[in-house]
Amino acid sequence: MTNMDLRQALGMLSKSSPYAVSTAGTEIGNELDLVKKYLYVETEIERTFKDKLQSIDIDEIVFLCGSSGDGKSEILTRYRDRYAGEIDFHLDATHSFDPDMTGVETLNSMFAEFSNSNNGLVVGVNIGMLGNYAREGADEHAEIKEAIHSFLEGEEVKGKYVFINFESFSKFNIVSGEVCSDFFSTLLLKIVSASDDNPYEGYLQQAIAQRNDPILVSNIRQLRDPGVQKTVICLLLSARIRKDQFITVRMLLDFIYCILTGPGYLFDNLFNGGDNELLEAISYFDPSVIRNKGLDLFVIHRKLQIQDNSYSKFSKELDSRFDIRGVTDAQSLVRCLYLVKGTDFEHAYVNKYQDAFDELALHTYKDIWELHKEYDGSPELKVRLRLFYSKIVLASINMYANRNATYLAKDRFYISSHGDYDLAADIELSVSYKDIVLDTGKDISGFKLHLAVNDKPLGPVFMNVNLLEMMMRVVAGFRPNKHDKNSVVLLDEIVNKITVIANASSSLFLYKGRNKSSIKLRESQDGEIRVSGF
Repeated sequence: MTNMDLRQALGMLSKSSPYAVSTAGTEIGNELDLVKKYLYVETEIERTFKDKLQSIDIDEIVFLCGSSGDGKSEILTRYRDRYAGEIDFHLDATHSFDPDMTGVETLNSMFAEFSNSNNGLVVGVNIGMLGNYAREGADEHAEIKEAIHSFLEGEEVKGKYVFINFESFSKFNIVSGEVCSDFFSTLLLKIVSASDDNPYEGYLQQAIAQRNDPILVSNIRQLRDPGVQKTVICLLLSARIRKDQFITVRMLLDFIYCILTGPGYLFDNLFNGGDNELLEAISYFDPSVIRNKGLDLFVIHRKLQIQDNSYSKFSKELDSRFDIRGVTDAQSLVRCLYLVKGTDFEHAYVNKYQDAFDELALHTYKDIWELHKEYDGSPELKVRLRLFYSKIVLASINMYANRNATYLAKDRFYISSHGDYDLAADIELSVSYKDIVLDTGKDISGFKLHLAVNDKPLGPVFMNVNLLEMMMRVVAGFRPNKHDKNSVVLLDEIVNKITVIANASSSLFLYKGRNKSSIKLRESQDGEIRVSGF
């Protein structure tokens, strides 16, 4: 452990490190190879993949698919030698090993060889490459192309083709309203724990003894705290569900490297962006841009260096606990308050700012996502779901749909305007609780709303945290504008679907004039239009 310092040892986590990607023939031997072997964390998808290899038939093809950097090569490399002679492995179907062949041509050749083989076949492939092959693959492999097409369309694939997709194995979960990530937590602890088994601990103690890299040492101590880890995991979830940021293993390793070895303390490295997609996404959630009375006063006091005994105690605790010292920038201090909000700092100074950092939409999303996942039809859970649907979902849809006809009664739905006339219909918007029970989706980035209009199913509506936040703002009286176009598009789609059903109603209401007097138009069974309300 004496050949490198702490910063060099952490360098293998960087995406620019030669250790970032596993390839066939990798030898374990030098110091960094041993560290990499120690860091490996078995994931749920690897366990599923391993179980499938134990039962693979000679005519089966197993596709391990996902995106670049998600760990396909790492998993395939680990099992290639173990099943040599029994299973054929193709470690990378994105690029051809022959410079004169395209990726599609390479797959054509591989599938042709497989047809004459007595072994099962495992293919590591990117989703994009699967799409290319479904379109451009050779006609002689039409059955394989059809299986790939069915998989990409979300249909069940039967027979001898198995697709194990990284996207089906979320790195996050929500339990009792708290965000957790077994994979990230395990990986993080391997890097920052004080365990004797952790090779990084030796480098850390060496840095402390030699008084080298004090900010890096502080960052490791910060990231070692369970409360800080919880805050970081919540930020990663926000990147995933708010910014639709795909998260790979390689990206996570580089993220840890960047926040530890960046130019500043951990709380600044998290929000200053950088050459990492996760950091770019997380920079949008910088707590230093939050405006409220409590934080504004804090910033003013720190800029004016107003004496405060409570703040002095807080600073001393940061120093003794995390080796954080000499920070005077108000922006950095707000970020620091945010980072330690989940720790066990036992004084009122930290606690009095925590409400400023609470995100009501995210808190509600976590509760309702978990409620949808657990809903089994029980009366207790149904009461909680009904409250959510009536107070937020149904109320926001009605208010948004009738934003140009606010005079309409709650059960009336605006359809269109024609000169001085407004057209509306009576509708009953309801919730299909039985469909919620049958919904087995576990996608952390959203859940499905199951609605019906006049007892006609509307079809599943995908709810993400951005749409939820928009609905909550509409209920609170906010009127969306062009800057909210992404979430408004989702709300528009829901309202347009309802409008189609409402427009086909046998009874419509026509409103005119300042007092908005109305007449009712009803189509009778004999096809005549009957008018009432004059």
